[in-house]
Amino acid sequence: MEEYSTDEEENEQEKKDLLPPVDPTTLTWGPYLWFHMLRVATSTLSVCDFLGEKIASVLGISTPKYQYAIDEYYRMKKEEEEEEQENKMSEEAERQHQEQQNKPQAEAPVQTDQPEATTCSSFVNLNFENEGDCQSVVENKQDVVTVPT
Repeated sequence: MEEYSTDEEENEQEKKDLLPPVDPTTLTWGPYLWFHMLRVATSTLSVCDFLGEKIASVLGISTPKYQYAIDEYYRMKKEEEEEEQENKMSEEAERQHQEQQNKPQAEAPVQTDQPEATTCSSFVNLNFENEGDCQSVVENKQDVVTVPT
């Protein structure tokens, strides 16, 4: 049977390899000073690393240099996709509209007869007066019919 290792077991082994447990009370003066100098240096380095990350994020140094260009690219790509979607939808709507327009025209019979013409007469009053030898002519037409509007 094979035994699979987990990440926790690997981390424990790495910790054991890096820092062996040391009791500083049993050390002589040389190793005792070396132990505390190493401990102060690693803790100082950890604090500086933490503070450096916080200061960089406050000042905006940690953001990518050309993030605005990346954001603009994705915004333009999204707009193009939306425009393509709108074009597809409008083409589909136009096609359906054309189908609906063609369907009633195919079903309805085509009318070739002209509508009946109705004659309307309106009231006309003409008066002519001439000077001289001619008689005055008065023409009246009395048939009054309403004109449809």
